[in-house]
Amino acid sequence: MKEQSQQGASEARKRGPENGTPGRASKLAVWSWVLYDFSNTIFSISILSYFFPLWLGDELGAGASTFNYLVALSALLVVLTAPVLGSVADLRQRRRPYLVVLTVLAVILTATLDFSGGALVLAAALFVAADVCYQSALVFYNALLPVVSVGRGAGRISGYGTAAGYLGTILALVVLTFFVAEQTLFGATFGGPEAVRDLLGPLGGWISTSGEPNSNAFLPTAVLYLLFSLPAFLFVPDKAVREPRPVRLATTYKGLFTTARNMRAYAGLGTFMVATVLYTDAANTAIANMALYGRQVFGMEQAQIQSLLLFSAVFAGVGSVGFGFASDRFGPKKTLVSVLVLWLFSIVLTTLALAPWMLLLAGPLVGAALGGTWTVSRTMLLALSPPDRIGEFFGVYALAGKLSAVAGPATTAIILTMLEGYGTVSYRIAIGSLALILAVGLFLLLRVPDVRYEETVDEFSPEDASGAPPGDSGTAGSA
Repeated sequence: MKEQSQQGASEARKRGPENGTPGRASKLAVWSWVLYDFSNTIFSISILSYFFPLWLGDELGAGASTFNYLVALSALLVVLTAPVLGSVADLRQRRRPYLVVLTVLAVILTATLDFSGGALVLAAALFVAADVCYQSALVFYNALLPVVSVGRGAGRISGYGTAAGYLGTILALVVLTFFVAEQTLFGATFGGPEAVRDLLGPLGGWISTSGEPNSNAFLPTAVLYLLFSLPAFLFVPDKAVREPRPVRLATTYKGLFTTARNMRAYAGLGTFMVATVLYTDAANTAIANMALYGRQVFGMEQAQIQSLLLFSAVFAGVGSVGFGFASDRFGPKKTLVSVLVLWLFSIVLTTLALAPWMLLLAGPLVGAALGGTWTVSRTMLLALSPPDRIGEFFGVYALAGKLSAVAGPATTAIILTMLEGYGTVSYRIAIGSLALILAVGLFLLLRVPDVRYEETVDEFSPEDASGAPPGDSGTAGSA
């Protein structure tokens, strides 16, 4: 009976739904998933990278250390919760409901920031809560990748999502800035708090026109975040590959330690997770310090730095798509190795740069490597993970990313403090040290098996009209 059930499921996957392309995810599902990457990056650039940090420091009077402590706190909370959330998704065989709830909570908390009245403690609490919801939602978003990749190539779809994210970055930098300050384009002045408030009339009463109103970006951020998330809420399928199981939190937490101990049972998975901590540590640190490096080492002006960031974002989008196609063509391991080699070259060029133009040359390379990193890392994890535990392992993957998000900036800060009297040399050494971390990550990655993700993705193939059972239904009762 088990063999017949699996054979029937296999035939159903080949046939696909009667009204769609056999064995392929619908285009609507694919682009709805991709658009969510566009939406959550608007939150990332606005709240984690640009407007909120400026508002916290310039308008609420908190130092840069306060922001870094808040980021570290939210990262720690995600470390404690993300793997558990991923396990819950696997037990219940549901991902989209959690994505919806966590995203809506992040949207509400982001909008509430604008009405916090400038109270530092309240603003800090809202930020931490919003960031935790945002980061946790990504666990379920990534776990939906195989559902929308059926018959289309997980690398390609992952690359489309990452590229859409960088388009979201560009949109946010352009559109949200109109609510904060006047912009000049082709010699004409547009936007600014006063102009936008007048344009919106009675609906613009929330817009502040005094001081440095970075908080004006929070409500539009929340609106755009929700608006572009709606297609994923409505049109991304959420297919089960086995029967749901009950959730018991105590058992779930215990299962995490069991997973960590038994990760060696999945060839290369533990080694890949350690490599992920190392190379994402270097990637996050390099991106976080790009603007400061240009200012401190080369004395670059604000306009030059903005050009560097926008130029890098464009190439990040190109790299996302290009490395995504390469992942489908050559496999995730070979592609990820090439991404890390590009990272090494970019970091060395940045460290040894003698003039601003050399940094402007390194910027696009860093952008392309960054886009490739996020695109191929999740397809590599997809290749190494069993279909019924994808949510759990994406939770561990999120944990690895958060550990690196704490360790990288901390290590850089320690090096800068120890070499404080050496001027710009200290920053060059701090950035140059990332090459060593990348080299160790590359060494570990070379020890990971060269596997493909097609078989895992096929488990999420659409059912036929008769309601064929999931591909793993024959083992639904197993642990």
